[in-house]
Amino acid sequence: MDELTLDAAICSDYERLLKESQRGLVAWRERSEEVSRFGLQGKIIGDELQKLQAVYATAYHRLEQHGKTCLLCQFTIGLEEVDPPTSVFISPRRELPA
Repeated sequence: MDELTLDAAICSDYERLLKESQRGLVAWRERSEEVSRFGLQGKIIGDELQKLQAVYATAYHRLEQHGKTCLLCQFTIGLEEVDPPTSVFISPRRELPA
């Protein structure tokens, strides 16, 4: 009998949600860096950064919620970690893991 590999146990919804979250984080971080680098200020800039942060936070929340409700994700996480995953906030200026 063939063994189920970990790659085969990846949930496609989780992958999609992870990519959305990563895109949101990158967009927020890059724009934050531009604002800092060029000294941009004002309500419009603040509103734009707040919207980008909200897009990231929403995508990350969906990813977390999916991990709590998807049986395949729970099974996969159970194989990889002893403790269940915890919520992690990533600053837009912090480096992404490789």
